[in-house]
Amino acid sequence: MMNTVVITGSAGGMGGAAAKLFQSKGFTVIGLDLKPSENADHSFVGHVYDEKVWEEISNCISSNNLQVSSLINIAGRNYFDEIEQARLDQWRDMFDVNVIGMVIGIKHMSGFLKKSKNASIVNMSSISAHIGSVGYAAYVATKGAVDSLTKSLALELAPNIRVNAVAPGWIETPFTVEGLNLADDPVAYRKTVEDMHALKRVGTADEIAAVIYFLTSEAASFITGSIITADGGYLIKN
Repeated sequence: MMNTVVITGSAGGMGGAAAKLFQSKGFTVIGLDLKPSENADHSFVGHVYDEKVWEEISNCISSNNLQVSSLINIAGRNYFDEIEQARLDQWRDMFDVNVIGMVIGIKHMSGFLKKSKNASIVNMSSISAHIGSVGYAAYVATKGAVDSLTKSLALELAPNIRVNAVAPGWIETPFTVEGLNLADDPVAYRKTVEDMHALKRVGTADEIAAVIYFLTSEAASFITGSIITADGGYLIKN
């Protein structure tokens, strides 16, 4: 039976790269995003925090007799505002998308994952959880929650399911470019950002997809409860 992976945010930069990589390795890909996913065998459109969508995904898995080996939680959003102007509806939506969506996905997929050998969950964190960022307190807070969720569920779901997270640095995706473009001089700011990394560049979506793939593979069979940093040396330099 062909292994299946479920990827949220599968129409985005890192999600799309992950979906493409898993397909190239022979996996069936189930994708969930707010728009159709090009590199998914079964594409679902909807919010990650909508349980009805997860019920539809569960029905797809059951009706097609699919064996789910990994759940990859990449879907996320950002929000910029200094705390004195904070919009609480935006904060709530940030947690719904970045954290609650993961919780619901794990809730519905755990039963399927427990039937697979070397089952794993990979959550998308960020180095922002470790450094803070002015104006992005909501985003930073959600990623801190992702780290704590990852560690707690690694204990709860052991030994059947391994749970890890990836904490990227700056990655070349539309999500990141949008943030760069908020600067007064995006070109100069990008150069500043690149120089913050020991490797003197931002990363690529394919590089993060490779880390995700490793964490789901047999090569990572003794890794659980870990936050894997993939930041081009940002943290050690700053």
